[in-house]
Amino acid sequence: MSMSKDDESQVFFPPRRRGLIFHLLLGFVLLAGSVGCLILAFNQPQEGRFVLLLLGSVGLFAPLPWVFYRGYALMNAFYRLERDGLRLRWGLRAEDIPLPEIEWVRPANELGFNLPLPPLIAPGAVLGSRQVAELGTVEFMASETGGLLLVAARQRVYAISPQDGRAFNRAFQRMIELGSLTPLPPYSAQPAAFARRVWDNRPARWFLIAGLILTVLLLIVVALAIPSHPSVSLGFDAQGQPLPPVPGEQLLLLPVLGMLIYLVNLLGGIYFYRRESDRPVAFLLWIASAFTPLLLLIAAGVILLG
Repeated sequence: MSMSKDDESQVFFPPRRRGLIFHLLLGFVLLAGSVGCLILAFNQPQEGRFVLLLLGSVGLFAPLPWVFYRGYALMNAFYRLERDGLRLRWGLRAEDIPLPEIEWVRPANELGFNLPLPPLIAPGAVLGSRQVAELGTVEFMASETGGLLLVAARQRVYAISPQDGRAFNRAFQRMIELGSLTPLPPYSAQPAAFARRVWDNRPARWFLIAGLILTVLLLIVVALAIPSHPSVSLGFDAQGQPLPPVPGEQLLLLPVLGMLIYLVNLLGGIYFYRRESDRPVAFLLWIASAFTPLLLLIAAGVILLG
């Protein structure tokens, strides 16, 4: 918790240590497993095992962006209680509630019934919404299930987890006593709304569509070429001579590589797009997401025709 000089604003943070350790370990395991499967697939002489290992690599990599985003969101999450309202921040999710719209603040363990939790919760990520008969819509923006505080606003109830719930309650009562001079304007930002904002940008949309189409085209070209190319050489040695032939199924490494690069560039671009000053970096990544599969298509053509 931190306090401003004028004692009219306090910032409370959710417990982070357990959640950050969990997401860091999970991300490391998934990344190591994905890279390990990819290395094994590249050195696998048997065709069936190669395809299975390649699918395993993609399957382990797929949840990585979700894991890293949740870890990033937890690291930057906070609840700012001001004289004019409450600001909740959790990743791309943001909510500003004017102080007059806050009806009450209460620990969840004082409700008299068990509060149902959202599905797929994890240490550091108690997120989602539930419909509760007694409360209506309850949105969770918390890192732990213990010590939940409920903040009732006009539209919904927010379940949060400040490290010191009692200090948050005391600060809320003090803000109520001081009164609000200029209530915060209501504000709500959802990750889905941010994604729509990116999609509404025409250059970004066209680069992303082009990258996706070229990546799918690369996959189709490779899939059609494999039956007629039982073995291929995937490069050259230091003397400029073709490498020993490998099973044609290893050509699938090209579209897999293209898909992974496309996903990394997509998410990296979304991260940098948040700030106006960083948007050129976002567009560079999205341009790369379109040109990378084009270069891989050229590489596939060279391999198949060589």
